[in-house]
Amino acid sequence: MLDYHDRLIADALQRDNRLGVDEIAERIGLSASTVHRRIARLRARRVIVADTCALDPKAFGLSLTFIVEIILERVRSQEVTAIKRRLLAAQEVQQIYNVTGEVDLLLIVLARDMEHFEQISRELFAADPHVRRYKTSVVMDRVKTGQTIPIDLPAKQRRSR
Repeated sequence: MLDYHDRLIADALQRDNRLGVDEIAERIGLSASTVHRRIARLRARRVIVADTCALDPKAFGLSLTFIVEIILERVRSQEVTAIKRRLLAAQEVQQIYNVTGEVDLLLIVLARDMEHFEQISRELFAADPHVRRYKTSVVMDRVKTGQTIPIDLPAKQRRSR
């Protein structure tokens, strides 16, 4: 279970993973060595799963974002596993969700332009015999993106962040 200080550390790191141990320690009132040990423990327990840097896709020529809904021919474990494996290997596929409801998979895909997306969709969806059909939406505006999660903190701490 995560205690109060673990939650403060996790919240600080998810907002800015460039924060140093000394700065986090000062913010939350613990020693730097204690914070360092706690961070190591959070990583070992897979509470912290990655240290990443968020990049602007447009800076790398990926100006279009697509939401793709995939309906599979049959939802069998082997077929779902196989398509997930192929999608995981595709660099342009940013996120993959195996969902319930009318669709089976929901993807976030980046592309340079429409021609590039057509190529991606032919290779990943149209050519796959397990895909019954897919529907694409073009993202007009990336209003909010990110991976931060809500961390339950006391009200006084939320105000001071």
